[in-house]
Amino acid sequence: MATEILAIGTTAASSSDVTVSSGSTLTVCLKDAAGAVVGSGACVEIQLKADDDEYFTVAPLSASKLALVITGAGTYRFTHRAGTSCGVFSG
Repeated sequence: MATEILAIGTTAASSSDVTVSSGSTLTVCLKDAAGAVVGSGACVEIQLKADDDEYFTVAPLSASKLALVITGAGTYRFTHRAGTSCGVFSG
């Protein structure tokens, strides 16, 4: 069952924290209101939360890299800048 992580939008936004437990995986994918075809400028940064509560970008999702499987345990968030419409879901 798919779950929305970051709502589709054109304004700058960040998701709530998403925790991946040790030994688990999380498949995430970029989406757009138009369906499976995502605009060429769409970009979401996957960020890992550090011990001091700062976030560090560890990977991007974009029109050329729509999906990624996160295998590392940790607390993540997903951030997009203002501009092209996009969001993120897990499945």
